[in-house]
Amino acid sequence: MVRNSAAPALEADLLPAITLCGRPLDRYLRALEEFHGWRAPGAVIGGFMVDWAQASLPPGLEADAIVETCHCLPDAVQLLTPCTFGNGWLKVLDWDKFALSLYDKKTLEGFRVWLDLTKARAFPEIYAWYMRLAPKKALPLEVLLDHIIRAGRGILSLAPVKITALHGKKEKGATAICPHCGEAYPLRQGATCLSCQGQGYWQGPGIRGQGSGLSWLESPAVYEKNRNVWSQAEG
Repeated sequence: MVRNSAAPALEADLLPAITLCGRPLDRYLRALEEFHGWRAPGAVIGGFMVDWAQASLPPGLEADAIVETCHCLPDAVQLLTPCTFGNGWLKVLDWDKFALSLYDKKTLEGFRVWLDLTKARAFPEIYAWYMRLAPKKALPLEVLLDHIIRAGRGILSLAPVKITALHGKKEKGATAICPHCGEAYPLRQGATCLSCQGQGYWQGPGIRGQGSGLSWLESPAVYEKNRNVWSQAEG
């Protein structure tokens, strides 16, 4: 059972005294609100996780990152390190495990940090929030954040690791033009792009994104004639 007992609010002058990767915590919280949209508890915990992993690596090391959940944690990495999804230094796994690893991209040695539920049990409010054991109204955001900040690394564990997979840049491979939609796509997807195989996520004029185009076996002349029709419809 969760106590709805608000811990005393952290003093305003205490927040700057807490740093994450060399940045004052209050500055991180402001950046988080701007980048992530709100001060999400998971991203606040993530700040402490990134800080611990980075502090465990040699100073000045150029590290890559692997995050084991799509929720909140990737943004903590992107705010506190040069690793982003776009530059390829951050890889995100849809495992829904609250853990991350920072590692030397040359030696592949680094550290994994995770939310340790055994330790989190000592912080009932945090444990109940993460395990979804209490309604949101029982844990107001400011109260929960206060408990998270006070807990710091106390709910985390860290261990050295050697990365054995998912490291390095992902090769793009050969590129082709989809005979259905006329857009470029990775040839490894097959004879047509995934959208035209019926895995599209949107609908609109013409066939794009719907997987309902003409057969790629049709003659080029027929295909080109119909492609002009699609272009006019989309225009």
